[in-house]
Amino acid sequence: MQRRQYTDPNLLSEFEALATTSGHEVVGTFDVVSPPSARFGIRSGKVEEIGTWIKINKPDFVLFSPQLKSSQIFRLMEAWGVEVRDRTQVILQIFDRHARTQQAKLMVEQARLTYELPFERHQIRMRLQKEHTGDRPVAEQVGAGEDLLNLKIKETRRRVSAIEAKLKKITKAQSLKRKRRVHIGFLEVTLAGYTNAGKSTLHDAFTGSEAKIADELFTTLSTKARELGIPGRQVVLSDSVGFISDLPRPLLRAFNTTLLELSNASTIILVVDGSDTPREMMRKLHTCLDTFIGIKVNDIPRIIALNKVDLLSPDEVTARIEILEKENGTIIPVSGLEGTNLDALLSAIDASLPKIYRYSIEFDYNDSTMSVVSWLHENGYVESQDFTGTKAVVQAILNDVALQKLSKRLPEARVHRIEQD
Repeated sequence: MQRRQYTDPNLLSEFEALATTSGHEVVGTFDVVSPPSARFGIRSGKVEEIGTWIKINKPDFVLFSPQLKSSQIFRLMEAWGVEVRDRTQVILQIFDRHARTQQAKLMVEQARLTYELPFERHQIRMRLQKEHTGDRPVAEQVGAGEDLLNLKIKETRRRVSAIEAKLKKITKAQSLKRKRRVHIGFLEVTLAGYTNAGKSTLHDAFTGSEAKIADELFTTLSTKARELGIPGRQVVLSDSVGFISDLPRPLLRAFNTTLLELSNASTIILVVDGSDTPREMMRKLHTCLDTFIGIKVNDIPRIIALNKVDLLSPDEVTARIEILEKENGTIIPVSGLEGTNLDALLSAIDASLPKIYRYSIEFDYNDSTMSVVSWLHENGYVESQDFTGTKAVVQAILNDVALQKLSKRLPEARVHRIEQD
């Protein structure tokens, strides 16, 4: 069930998708449109109405959106006689199922422990109150309970601190890898977008990474990077965690490092689910754009990939492009699943990156310079090579980094830039 204000969008279908992705079967839904209530999160009349439905249908538990306070969850469980989980718990369960890397698993655990701290306080206090009903507890009893509470909280905080230290080490190692990629001339292009927009499908289509692809939310939790084949370039294509509206604070903090990796991108490919209705498509798009502003990556060149066009008619594709044209950025309609129009997207990526040029490189070809030809193949795109006697002439496309390294590696080479038409 969801509770929303009159002016809030109806996200019940998205919450149903979250429930399904977390492995639950939805047997009924309630869309409660009213101001929040301090005691239960919803008005007492609705609590009674839903309680009657629960007695008849006997669900295993109730999922509630948005987030509830610990006291509200316990009051609802007492009123309904069934377990209640809020939106944050559902998303945590999904993240836990899809975490594969050590970093992702640690982030999920950190978010879960941070979220559970207030629940631990409330649950233990409630237990102490039940144990001490009747006569007022003596000081020794209160002290023992407080010691138990403080011990549990201290253990949780120590574990959160230990996870934070491990995550810093992982982040540092990733930073060193990224610096090495930059040092050897790699540029980074990052796929971003609302969860389930098809980012992993596009990543797989471009790189053959064989990432897990499913019609579920949050199948990608940690950034994956693979080389992207663009002639004359060294480009890494990264796939990032999907965005979602009102991501709970513990999760947003936990994945802050992953989101901030977007700041290292030379170009961001913003993947949009074209199979959504135009209104839903724009709601998700604006969630992503607001996130870009929040993590200060709004000034990075952006390409909008209108994905899943295989599910649309030509007129529907045209209509969505017209709507998206109001936003900044090149718009390319694609289908990651069918491989439609990927060449156009690749060309748009190439055009968004720093310019590269074609060069004619002439040098003496001998035992000490033989490796230069292999180096040019690895660091550029060799179009032709000619060996006449002791001379070598190679035509290759190079970026500025590769050109600078070539001048250091072979200072005596005669390098001429070939003007392009």
